[in-house]
Amino acid sequence: MNRKKLITTSLLGALLFTPLFAGDGVFSGMVRDYAAFRFSQTDLPVHEITADVRYEYYGDLGKLTLHPIAYSNPNKDLELSLGEAYMDFYLESTDVRIGMQKVIWGEAEGAFITDLVSPRNLRSFILADFTEIRKAVPAIKVDHYVGDYTVEAIWISHFIPFSPPSEGSMWKQEATLPFPSAITATVKDPTMPDSSLENSELFLSLSHFAPQLSWTVNGGYLWGDEPLVTSVITTGATTRDIAQGYERYPFVGGSLNTSLASVVLRAEAALALDKPMNTLDMSANPPISLEKHHQVQTLVGLDWNMFGAQWSSQYLMIYTHEHHDQLISQMKSIKEFSHTLTFRVQDTFLDERLTAKLFTYVELDPANALFRPSLSYNLGDGVIVEGGAELFVGDEGGTFGSYQDNSLAFLSLRWYF
Repeated sequence: MNRKKLITTSLLGALLFTPLFAGDGVFSGMVRDYAAFRFSQTDLPVHEITADVRYEYYGDLGKLTLHPIAYSNPNKDLELSLGEAYMDFYLESTDVRIGMQKVIWGEAEGAFITDLVSPRNLRSFILADFTEIRKAVPAIKVDHYVGDYTVEAIWISHFIPFSPPSEGSMWKQEATLPFPSAITATVKDPTMPDSSLENSELFLSLSHFAPQLSWTVNGGYLWGDEPLVTSVITTGATTRDIAQGYERYPFVGGSLNTSLASVVLRAEAALALDKPMNTLDMSANPPISLEKHHQVQTLVGLDWNMFGAQWSSQYLMIYTHEHHDQLISQMKSIKEFSHTLTFRVQDTFLDERLTAKLFTYVELDPANALFRPSLSYNLGDGVIVEGGAELFVGDEGGTFGSYQDNSLAFLSLRWYF
């Protein structure tokens, strides 16, 4: 089912249930005009108008939510995206949500550790608002409450992959294929898993919420978000077809949040069991193959107030078990240990109408970073003007350094209603 059919079916299906809810509807949303100036090319590669609308219909049985999003760009077709479309049913000690929905797990800011239920939308790399990076999935989510404990079960009917940058986008990076110049390699579109009960995804979690310590343990059986090379087929003396597909694996993890005096400590970890990965060995035929490795991701974060401002820092480490130098992800080398730091400071001025913020990613090996300073001013009546920069620096082999030619300044005008 293509995107337009999925959006239309979800919206019509949700509207059919509207008569079951005797109540009132509420519209809210945001309209944003965003433009970016790229330093290296002295051009305006992005000018996008976004209409983000949410309709909530409250009734005796629960709530209906419809959340379509439209993107308008010069010289491009109007892009319609389904943010969410679901129904909530509120029972005595259980909440049930059915439909296209986003699910957020974990304690990380700007990183995905146990937050693996909703795939990522990377059409703008990771520069979109954190709430816009996640995509909705067709799911049934059940939350059962017992005192301070919550048991959550999520069943996703069929797999939804991540959204990479589109062809021609400034964020699209072409992988360097490991073939001699005389060989013409054609990369095929990824093969999607069949929509069947066998291929559905399941997630479970147990949470405890308390003033001094809140924790969650969770896990799931899911499809990997990004496609892998599944085979290299020789179609001629100088031609190869590279097939791609998605592989699945289980994971277990957890997170916690506690206060130490005036400091908030956040921690999160996930263990991916037998996670499929590609290997690149030019002496082998074919040179690209699949292996499975355990992988651990951990994060520790601190939040505190100082000098009237809000401060936050995080340390993220990824460890790949039984690592060797031939492991790759999207044609980039996977390291045995990967280390990333984040830092955020935010303060308000002028009766909290002016907000100054700096968010930074720093990858240690190779050394590269993304600096995101911004200023926003609340003009009143839901209108906010914001300006800032996205500065990519460091080694071109790094996650952020590879985009150093895309450093930019931006200006946006948002109206919330």
